Amino acid sequence: MVSLFYFLLIIELCKNVNNLIATGHFGRLFAVVFFASKQFKVTNEDLILINGEVGAECGERLRLEKVLLVGSDNFTLLGKPLLGKDLVKVEATVIEKTESYPKISMKFWKRHRFQRKKISIKPQTILRINTIDIAPVLS
Repeated sequence: MVSLFYFLLIIELCKNVNNLIATGHFGRLFAVVFFASKQFKVTNEDLILINGEVGAECGERLRLEKVLLVGSDNFTLLGKPLLGKDLVKVEATVIEKTESYPKISMKFWKRHRFQRKKISIKPQTILRINTIDIAPVLS
């Protein structure tokens, strides 16, 4: 009897979420995306700093396909582990490709005349999140 109650409750929740999405009264969306071996919580017009090289030029649009979670004020959709590509669409634009500040690592042994200095500079990419869209009807 209890499982039937939960089943009916889930159906009612899906109807409410579908109604919110169909009318467009869900407010500002946020998403958790997996990109460059890290998870980022993003909304529209956010900037993301990615340590590493992205295989796109400045001005190109990317679609972030590994979406873990999407939500708003009234609902949250969780993926197990990912949401479907047809359910959520997150697009970003490459804004800038730069390099990090020089990071200096120094090794020194006193009384041994040993010194090593290593300077490392890594590439960085800045992305702007353009849109987060949800499919009109959930199943």
